[in-house]
Amino acid sequence: MIEQDSMNVIHERAAGLDIRKMQIAATAGLARPGLEAAVETRTFSALPSGLAGMVAWLTDHRVSAAVMEATGICWEAPFDALESAGIEPIPVHALHVKQLRGRKTDIADSVWLSRICQFGLCSPSLVPPAHFRQLRKAGRQRRELVRERARVRNRVHKIVDAAGIRVGGALSDLFGVNGLRILEGLAAGAGRDAILAGLSRHVRRRMGVLHDALDAGLEAHSRFLLADQLLSFRATTRRLAEYDKVIAEGLKDWSHLVDILAAVPGKDRAAARAILVELGPKADAFPSRRHCAAWAGLRPGNKESAGKKRSGRTRRGNSTLREVMIECVHAASRTRGCQYRGCHKLLAVRRGRKRATVATAHKMLKAVYSLLKNGRAYRDPEANYEELMVKRNAPRWIEMLKKYNLGNAT
Repeated sequence: MIEQDSMNVIHERAAGLDIRKMQIAATAGLARPGLEAAVETRTFSALPSGLAGMVAWLTDHRVSAAVMEATGICWEAPFDALESAGIEPIPVHALHVKQLRGRKTDIADSVWLSRICQFGLCSPSLVPPAHFRQLRKAGRQRRELVRERARVRNRVHKIVDAAGIRVGGALSDLFGVNGLRILEGLAAGAGRDAILAGLSRHVRRRMGVLHDALDAGLEAHSRFLLADQLLSFRATTRRLAEYDKVIAEGLKDWSHLVDILAAVPGKDRAAARAILVELGPKADAFPSRRHCAAWAGLRPGNKESAGKKRSGRTRRGNSTLREVMIECVHAASRTRGCQYRGCHKLLAVRRGRKRATVATAHKMLKAVYSLLKNGRAYRDPEANYEELMVKRNAPRWIEMLKKYNLGNAT
């Protein structure tokens, strides 16, 4: 006779929520000693009045925890409502609680989720504190603005290149100070001599090339398009500055962590803030740095069957954090005197540039995890910090010795 194994009850009074855009199917599972759990199901509106009614109903049943699928963004409002009422919300990955095909309905899903909650059959997804959830939205919107500004820059390049004005090849940055002066002059219909007269001395060596490039003019329609794109570029740049201000203000209590992350090669303060916003202030949310890398989608997966290990591709994870780490690796691979440059170079020879970039990002994120957990400053094993300090401060030291006539002191 086959006997079923008993499972330990984690929450005696648990709930499962199947969340849709306008409705929520809620099931309360009430454990009874020696008997099958009592199950009660109701459907609520996903609007504020419905959320209040659902919370009141769960409170009347003395529910201590509720499981929901963390898919899309519709789970956020119920999560906040449950958290405010003192009921533990447990968002889980939809793939981990997937129902069998042909047996799936909203009510059946909610009953299954309540059972998962009651017996603790699935690990919860990582949800940062409310303050960091708001900062995460701002940080991700900032990245969208960065992409939009890049698209605007590409459009501007196309407008001037199509007219034969190849100033982008004469200047290192078309959107630097002198580049913007040229673009604004072209959009305003100014003459070549007037545009060149307004440039700074930094482009004197390129003056001949610029004189030849600006010989071609822009038509009225192209000037209109260029003026419109420059207006979009300036507006997006102002919005980015506002987002940076909001994010920096929100992280002022964790500025020491931003300083620690900004010291890692390949990272500036904007990248450090983006990483901190995605990971949260406490690295203890992950059991180990390997779990942190897997959560970001940078650690190779496991695929073994019939005693054979096959290629384990990286799993889908936090795409925003993964993108930020990839960008940081691209910068670090061009930084002299850091460990990530050598690591990326060696791996690129054997595995290709793309795989080397992901592997180096994996290595960098594990270092970031250790820095956040220990709260210590970053020290690169490839860098000679004493030599760097002497090179940076030696001119000032020599000037002070000369000033106080201590150069010949014994």
